[in-house]
Amino acid sequence: MRALLAGSVCLLAAATAAAQPPVAPATAATPVPSAISANATGTATTAVSAAPSAPPTSMSAPVVPLSTALGDTASPESSVNLGEMTAGNPWRMTNTGWWAQADYLLWWVSSMNTPSLIQAVPTAAAQASVANNTPLAAGTAQRYFPTTDRVKFGEFSGVRLNFGYNFDSFGLEASGFYLGQRTQSASLFNDGTPASAAESYIRAGTGTPVSLFGSLAGQYAGGVASSVSSREWGADTSVRIPWFAFLTNSTDALAGFRYLELQEQVSLLNRPAFPNGTTLAISDSFRTRNDFYGAQIGLDGRIGPTAHGFGLDILGKMALGGVNERAEIAGSNTYFTPGAAPDTQSGGLYARGANEGVFTRNIFAAVFELNTTLTYNFTSWAQVYAGYSIIWLSSAQRPGDLIDTTINDSQIRFVANPPANSVTAPIFHWHGTDFTTQGITIGLRLQY
Repeated sequence: MRALLAGSVCLLAAATAAAQPPVAPATAATPVPSAISANATGTATTAVSAAPSAPPTSMSAPVVPLSTALGDTASPESSVNLGEMTAGNPWRMTNTGWWAQADYLLWWVSSMNTPSLIQAVPTAAAQASVANNTPLAAGTAQRYFPTTDRVKFGEFSGVRLNFGYNFDSFGLEASGFYLGQRTQSASLFNDGTPASAAESYIRAGTGTPVSLFGSLAGQYAGGVASSVSSREWGADTSVRIPWFAFLTNSTDALAGFRYLELQEQVSLLNRPAFPNGTTLAISDSFRTRNDFYGAQIGLDGRIGPTAHGFGLDILGKMALGGVNERAEIAGSNTYFTPGAAPDTQSGGLYARGANEGVFTRNIFAAVFELNTTLTYNFTSWAQVYAGYSIIWLSSAQRPGDLIDTTINDSQIRFVANPPANSVTAPIFHWHGTDFTTQGITIGLRLQY
């Protein structure tokens, strides 16, 4: 009986084991291959490969995404910001194609240092100084033009144009600006009352202040006129490449060439008219031209969208090179006598002798530019903006700094009763200074 029961149990266990499937040894789970790609609208889609009917023969078999199998490519909308590394195209311009922009400029420039170009001397003081051949008492003569020791030009109106083309991985651009000439001028012509018009200088060797009168009450009428002008323009061309976007949505690096030109002039005319009909014209002209040439680098960063809405653009440039400074100084004096040919001599009051002529020099210089603009994009191809711009030139020669007011008047024929003097004056000296242009910029940009 016991043997029969044991046999029945053994048969039951064997039958149960035969009814269950065999268990394979534990192995790593086989991953389900999948692929995620961006479709034309930017929506994520997932493709899962079909399971094989038989167990895979190799766990390292390559998996091909469905988008690759279909030959799909990334759309323009899926491109990354400038400077972001992406497979197959690590450096891609954000917007390819042509673009152009035009700016209206309302800018100011550095004021110019000058001596007193026109003086007003009260009638009594002027008459006493001439009669006694003595200098004016300190504080008697008043500045008429300019009223301070600097000429301020006020606001300049100008234009700036910028255009270029962005290829897939770099861009080319050219830019230029022009500020129209602005002139500050004044004149004082009368019969010597209530004040005489005059030019002032320092007598070489003695340091005595002297006034050369253009009008003098009771003796002759006339006056003094003066003008100061300034004009500036510049251009640059650069290659753009995408750069790492640090704290911006996109950043470009720039490298290229820059040119900047500044032309200025100070002119004076002293024109007395004597009772016998003779007139005298004493003219002085100081002209300067500064031409900067240099290699340029820069960064242009944008914060904000490129398709629609507000944004902020920050553009900085630095150019290193040389500036050619040129000074042209000329003077003359001419007597016009009725019935006689004009009698002209070289040399005015300030422009004569050793400081008359053309002078040039080349020195190292730098130009820095910063533009900060608030932008608004109506569409991906139209943008308006307004902002602030500043351009700084490290060295420029300005004409007001070239006027040497120390003069040896002993050989000047239109100065009455000059003392003998052997000092060489005036003389020429370079007086370079920095020059700043800054102001408001308003513009429109189109791109396609």
